[in-house]
Amino acid sequence: MLYWTTVVNHKEIASLYFWFSLCIGILAFFYSFVIRLSLVWAFSFVDNGDLYLCFVTLHAVYIIFFFVIPFSIGGLVNYLLPLYLGSIDIVAPRLNNLSFWVLFVAFWTSILSTVIARGVYSGWTLYPPLSSSPFSSTLSGDLVILTLHLAGISSILSSINFLVTIFAFSPGLKTWPLFVVAQGTVAVLLLLSLPVLASAITILLLDRNFSTGFFTASSGDPLLYQHLFWFFGHPEVYVLILPAFSLISISLCYLSNTRQPFGYVGLSIAIISIGVMGCIVWAHHMFTSGIDLDTRVYFSFATLVIGVPTGIKVFSWLYNFFSVKLAYLPLYLWLLGFVILFSVGGFSGIVLANCHLNVFFHDTYYVVAHFHYVLSLGAVTGVWISLFLLFPYLFHVVTSYWTQAVCFLAFFLGANLLFFPLHFLGFWGLPRHYMVYDPSFYCFSYLSLFGILLLLVSFVLCFSSFSYLCFGHQSMAYGLSFYVYDMVFCDIRRFLSPDSFYTSFAYSSVVPTSFSSNQSFFPWVKEKLRRLVLFFCWLRCWVNHKLGQPLF
Repeated sequence: MLYWTTVVNHKEIASLYFWFSLCIGILAFFYSFVIRLSLVWAFSFVDNGDLYLCFVTLHAVYIIFFFVIPFSIGGLVNYLLPLYLGSIDIVAPRLNNLSFWVLFVAFWTSILSTVIARGVYSGWTLYPPLSSSPFSSTLSGDLVILTLHLAGISSILSSINFLVTIFAFSPGLKTWPLFVVAQGTVAVLLLLSLPVLASAITILLLDRNFSTGFFTASSGDPLLYQHLFWFFGHPEVYVLILPAFSLISISLCYLSNTRQPFGYVGLSIAIISIGVMGCIVWAHHMFTSGIDLDTRVYFSFATLVIGVPTGIKVFSWLYNFFSVKLAYLPLYLWLLGFVILFSVGGFSGIVLANCHLNVFFHDTYYVVAHFHYVLSLGAVTGVWISLFLLFPYLFHVVTSYWTQAVCFLAFFLGANLLFFPLHFLGFWGLPRHYMVYDPSFYCFSYLSLFGILLLLVSFVLCFSSFSYLCFGHQSMAYGLSFYVYDMVFCDIRRFLSPDSFYTSFAYSSVVPTSFSSNQSFFPWVKEKLRRLVLFFCWLRCWVNHKLGQPLF
């Protein structure tokens, strides 16, 4: 344990982020499962409304702050950014380690808040007066605020570290990889938005404990909190989804055997435009709060405009799907499923962007369906794509061809059964956060229950089929043969190109550092040995395939 508290290697810190976030993701899925069981019938599983709202609050907090952000930013960026930039490590390795352990303490602070007085039941937005005294006067509210503070500190430290790393090592690059562009935009968004959230919840903490009255209707302004919170909350949406966008483009390059995705310049401009415009549309969450008509028209128009760069990305991906020859691996299904699910969420977002229609749909299940299609299915599908695309290269964790395909079918069908019926509940005006409602709506709750059961089947099937292959210093041949196995029906020449990103990425991530250093072999001998090993590995795969035996 002492070793992990002092480790400074970016790959090992990324491993901490990866496995920590996956464990929290399982916990967040458990909360969502309890929520769905509670909504099957009145008092079917949870008989206390405060406890139900506590599950809803913790589900959102864990998914956003402890699952998607640590995985896509703390994990992927820590591992891949130095490899993209050609650097040895992040600029400040000890600060990198500190960022993770601050997040770890934040998680246990949130666990402590659930032990005390049944937790917080004001929702993850912590709107006053529900989060203020006397409506939420227990210590749990203060602990959740402390949790958000610590998680924000962790993200700010990581963002500063990553930005300094990018600008310190990027002058040696001819062009920035799309992954670097996306993660740089994400780091800037976090640095701009998190201090605003910190100020809002600090003032809320003063209102709770010292009766300062900043957010009270009598002496302050309750809408001020909403403005401060959503100035953080909407950029946070793009913090969650932009890493998934870059992974889609990387995966399409992988399947099409190209160095850059189609429309690289347009995709880069679209990512930066999404980050800029994401900071000026926050009040579309507040159309029912009483803001004047001119303000609502502006935010409605700005929200529609942000769909233009998003559409550029979607059409670029569609061109890659239907106009470029791709390797038909199960990863192809996951990429196509991501585009479909994200597009469905985008279409419902266009409806909610209308300031007049939003008055009817606000705080209904239509909004729940929208942000779950965009975030829960978009960002979480990005996590699945990382598992199948990158984890074989990073941790040698593999699943079979058919397991990936079956997992996709169960996930895609279950996700649509779970969230698509919520659109109809929103059309009929059913408000969210209600545990008991009209019995005529329960037929859709049964569909959603079947959907989450299919999601459970998908998760269990995937994680139960993982196999962990350990390679030692002497097993260079097996490490490289792993990549031949993954690409046995694809073009193997990408691994033979000395200037290919895939070659440097595979070689630096599989072979231990002490083995792959330039001090071990002369570069010419090392290159010839690598090509010889690849040839024999391919030959072994081909013979086993012809004999009808397992490849390895």
